[in-house]
Amino acid sequence: MGGIAEEIRNEARGFRLWTVENFFEFPDKVLELGDVILNSEHGAVLTAGGVLQLTGAGKIGKSMLLLNVAYGLALGRDALSFKIDKPRRVLYLNGENSPGTMQERLRCLRDYYCIDHEEAELARQNLLFTSAGVMLPRPDAMKEMRGNLAEIRPEILILDPLKNFFSGEENSADNMREFMAAVRQLMAEFSLTVIIVHHTGKKQNENHLYSGRGSSVLGDDAECTASFQKDASEKGRFTLAVTGRNCDEFTLHLARQPERWFLYSLADAPEPKPDHTLIEIIDELPDEFRTGQFHEVAEHKGIPPRTADRRLQDALAFGLVERVRVGQLRKMKSTPVTPTTKGVAEVAYSEDEAAKVTPVAPTPNEMAGVAYSETGNTSAAPSMPTTPNGTNGAEPDDEFRGMF
Repeated sequence: MGGIAEEIRNEARGFRLWTVENFFEFPDKVLELGDVILNSEHGAVLTAGGVLQLTGAGKIGKSMLLLNVAYGLALGRDALSFKIDKPRRVLYLNGENSPGTMQERLRCLRDYYCIDHEEAELARQNLLFTSAGVMLPRPDAMKEMRGNLAEIRPEILILDPLKNFFSGEENSADNMREFMAAVRQLMAEFSLTVIIVHHTGKKQNENHLYSGRGSSVLGDDAECTASFQKDASEKGRFTLAVTGRNCDEFTLHLARQPERWFLYSLADAPEPKPDHTLIEIIDELPDEFRTGQFHEVAEHKGIPPRTADRRLQDALAFGLVERVRVGQLRKMKSTPVTPTTKGVAEVAYSEDEAAKVTPVAPTPNEMAGVAYSETGNTSAAPSMPTTPNGTNGAEPDDEFRGMF
């Protein structure tokens, strides 16, 4: 009754009376906590009724990342390092990928998770896709959105990407405000939480909050911005830098298995390694070279002088080169590496180092092989006993072993 009475009083006044708090008592007031959609050990990343902006360069794999998270939201299970407390109904508006591409990616996810019948039913009800294109805030698009949202009733709406659902100019702050006002209107009417995928510019802003191209209005309006980037030091590795109002800034380190469309969260940041371009530059230089030669090779690869200076410092830090004198550098000799049958690097020892190694007695099979060799018998030495499945017990050569 209090709510209705208040509405009547507001109507009589002709305006809504504000609720005003005082400086001294408000800090101790118990506030109702919002429903947390995506949580983390660093705080709430996305709460109900909020906007999350996911930014990244074109073709980097933003949809791949988002599908992993959407799958977790639909099933109510943690995804990557995000904590998800219960299943949510997700509507994914796909504006960029073909139906065949989406189908293949979803098949990879479904096969990987090996979901049971109960989870299959959750995914069937909660993870919905459409390729319908609407350009907000046009009146016809708003009408179409309202009609479909009323029918589908999602809790989370994903727009992938912004450019295919935005009728204005990305660099215009006024156009972006109109777009976000339309999105906020839909959020209020249908109790939505929104995730917007946005591309970065050709030159990515180092401030993750404003990493999306065009106007900064979206970054200011969003509750959280997650900036997705490739890790230049290693293929198949990514970083996700998260900046939000209700969480501390943090970075997730992710890995993708080759030819698969799901990601894994790495507990710790991988050891920094020189990126492929830096190694290519070093390979093209003579054993001794001048700083100017490094700049020339870097320029041929599209690297400006200021960035080339940083790359040269990286080469020194990684021990790829050493400074001989001012302006003169020398390549460092790399340690010989021989791969073993298990794919583990075996470092070549010097004679002094080898003398410190305790000799290991040969196995019976190795002795048999020596005996065959000394007698001149060229037939195969007796093989090692195999396990019941026909293998010799060696682990598979899989760089991702132990991550699953």
